[in-house]
Amino acid sequence: MATVARMQREAERAAAARQRADAAAQREAARAQAAYARARAADEKERKRLYAESRSAEVAAMNENLAQRLEDLDSILVSGLRIDTRFKLHRLQEKADVTPFDPGPAGRPEPAPRAEAFLPPPPTGLSRLVGGARHEEQVRQGQLNYQQACAEHAQREQARQATLNRLQHEHAQRTSEAEEQARRQNAEIESFKRELAEGRPDAVVTYFDLVLNAISYPDGFPSKWRMAYVPESAQLVVEYELPTISVVPTVKTYRYLKTSDSITETKRPVTQVKGQYTSVVGQMALRVVRDLFEGDAASHISAIVFNGMVDTVDAATGRPVRPCLLTLRTTKETFAELDLARVDPAACLKHLGAGVSRNTAELSPVRPVLEFSMVDPRFVEETDILGDLDDRPNLLDMSPTEFEGLIQNLFTRMGLEARQTRPSRDGGVDCVAYDPRPIMGGKVVIQAKRYRNTVGVSAVRDLYGTLQNEGASKGILVTTSGYGQASFDFAKNKPIELLDGANLLFLLKEHAGVDARIEAPDGWRDPGLDRADSDAPASPLRMGENVRLSSPTLLCAFALPSTEHDPCALLLGADRKVRSDADFVFYNQPVSADGAINLDTATHQVKVNLARLATDVSTVLLVASGPPGAIGLTVTEQNGTAHSLTLDTTTETVLICTEIYRRQGGWRMRAVGQGYADGLAGLARDHGVVIE
Repeated sequence: MATVARMQREAERAAAARQRADAAAQREAARAQAAYARARAADEKERKRLYAESRSAEVAAMNENLAQRLEDLDSILVSGLRIDTRFKLHRLQEKADVTPFDPGPAGRPEPAPRAEAFLPPPPTGLSRLVGGARHEEQVRQGQLNYQQACAEHAQREQARQATLNRLQHEHAQRTSEAEEQARRQNAEIESFKRELAEGRPDAVVTYFDLVLNAISYPDGFPSKWRMAYVPESAQLVVEYELPTISVVPTVKTYRYLKTSDSITETKRPVTQVKGQYTSVVGQMALRVVRDLFEGDAASHISAIVFNGMVDTVDAATGRPVRPCLLTLRTTKETFAELDLARVDPAACLKHLGAGVSRNTAELSPVRPVLEFSMVDPRFVEETDILGDLDDRPNLLDMSPTEFEGLIQNLFTRMGLEARQTRPSRDGGVDCVAYDPRPIMGGKVVIQAKRYRNTVGVSAVRDLYGTLQNEGASKGILVTTSGYGQASFDFAKNKPIELLDGANLLFLLKEHAGVDARIEAPDGWRDPGLDRADSDAPASPLRMGENVRLSSPTLLCAFALPSTEHDPCALLLGADRKVRSDADFVFYNQPVSADGAINLDTATHQVKVNLARLATDVSTVLLVASGPPGAIGLTVTEQNGTAHSLTLDTTTETVLICTEIYRRQGGWRMRAVGQGYADGLAGLARDHGVVIE
């Protein structure tokens, strides 16, 4: 009984211990579950916090990108002023891409077999007495194996040598091809450099295409343009594709809403978006013109026509349209006076006389200063471009009567009521036409001149006088050649339209169905009121007119109004600057360093030997200094051909009479007639002369 009682007590204690253990386990499980629940809740809270932070960071990045985009759009012009856009043509040159010759395994000869490796070791001990025959057999077999190994080695070596020769030949061929390709490439670059130095239109356009290709604009901006170059007026015509209004952000700011886990946008005012787009268009125009002028290291262009176009779809018709939103014509001198870092684009464009769309966002077009399609590349080429060139009528072969009828027919087809008048004495044609349109119409005076050389500014002045005398609302001057900068300057802000030879060819093709050409016959001389007869000793030049010089030796005789006047000369490089002060020839330094320019102060004559000029001299300026008055200059070539001009200054105390410049492998002379009211200081300032 005692044993049974003890066993019962032990069983009860064991059961109680199990109950306590179970209770403890349950309490521990409850604590663990509570800890897990707390940890899970904390983890969920942390996860939500981290998620919210990531979304907030995402929105912050979006706002930062938005702010950067707006800043990029506002600084299109200013950010480009730090960039030197002059394209370095040597970057196009190539070196032959040739890797060193590596023959690989073929360049490592295999060691020749060694006889010792095939012969048995010499017998030793007892084997020398009883194993002689066996050793001899082993030697004979070893020699046979050695000979076979040598033959196989020779075959492998022969194959290796053949492989090595093949690899060497292939490497030499690749090297030769790479060197030839590099040579051809570099020869093309050198040829391009020569054509560019000569001012060939295709080379000039190609160079400025390289200039624009090297410049980057904000993301989403198109990189498309067309260019044409008119050498007669040193004018570059650019049709540039502008971005649409979609490049301007319409969002003012982004916000993250934690309650809905979404990102919302606050819209910018529509007027703000449109205003910024107008600013972008204006900045793009100024930036492109600046980049082109800045890249003109060889001074090929004196004026740029910029037409900013937009390729888009008309929302009303669904058809593609290409409106011109901005058109501008400016000269290098005018543009150089601008401080682009401080200008307001809209005010600057107004100052330059640009035509800007009244509503750029609605794509309201403006009429281009010069239609790109009117710049006919056939006119600026000197070679036979089209196979049927000779089948087209040559405007310079026509009689005056035929030319008059052609011009009258042209403007009649264009919708004007043209009435022909008597031909003018300078070989031009005069028409009085009437534009029948209400309000915009009226009387129009038209003059056309068959010239080969540049039309001088006097013709534009004559047209303006005729326009005023006739009481006409507009004057149109048409020529088979081109115009100088002075002509465009005079016509600015006047009701005068200047159409050059390229424009005339386009208008004849477009409106009269005449596919014409312009080629000066042998012996052609430009007629003119102020030109001497063919027997006269000197041919007067108009301002802006240029002639080709056929002799390397020139005698330049000045006719000066007083003893206070002095002639001088400057030798300029491609940058229109003197190379050093030795390039300024005047009374204290009458001979240039190379002896090509000699000044005789007693007779006021300058002798020029073009053949002795250094190759880096591209222009020679003939200058007169002194009080305002009438100045004459006669330039006589070695063959007796003489060219004269008469200039009358009013406020200028230094006058650039002519410039002699390289063009297409030869030399030409242009009548300039522009000066400085501040004397030699202005001349020196513009051409890099240091005056003590």
